[in-house]
Amino acid sequence: MHEFELTDLIRVNQLVRGRIDVESFRGWFTALPPEHRRALTYLLCEFAHQAGVTEAIRDEALAASGLSPTDQVVQQVWSVRRAEFPVFPLYTFVVAVSEAALPTVFRLFVYLFGVAEGRVYRGESREHCNHWWHRDLLDERVVRDLLSNPRFYMTARTDDARIKSPAEPGAAR
Repeated sequence: MHEFELTDLIRVNQLVRGRIDVESFRGWFTALPPEHRRALTYLLCEFAHQAGVTEAIRDEALAASGLSPTDQVVQQVWSVRRAEFPVFPLYTFVVAVSEAALPTVFRLFVYLFGVAEGRVYRGESREHCNHWWHRDLLDERVVRDLLSNPRFYMTARTDDARIKSPAEPGAAR
């Protein structure tokens, strides 16, 4: 499956920060070659898994997405899901799902990730959060810092203050 760059990972997180930008996700999805659409869909599935999908999150995501819990594709995803949100069986499902059903699966995972990640983000304090993807990704200075740091994965929200603070008088620029 297609490997994503850091810029893509940043973009995924930007599109759920504060609100779920489904139109930007949809534009990105449709602009991709067909073989990369499945990869983006699965990436969202994996991120939703990491953020912690629960029944309550599923219900909120379905309501926000406009998808019905009785939709055949939604039911297929949830039948694979079973008691927890298993990544590997869902990977197999995403690889095998029909082209016609893929946009629905994609939309579902956009909302599952957006809702789950939103809850995690709101629940973490700046001082105790150690996730690079919870940095202020809507600030271009922070994005540039991430992209220029080969150890970006070792950064956290507290690093944003260093970037956003005005330079001290006499400090090297």
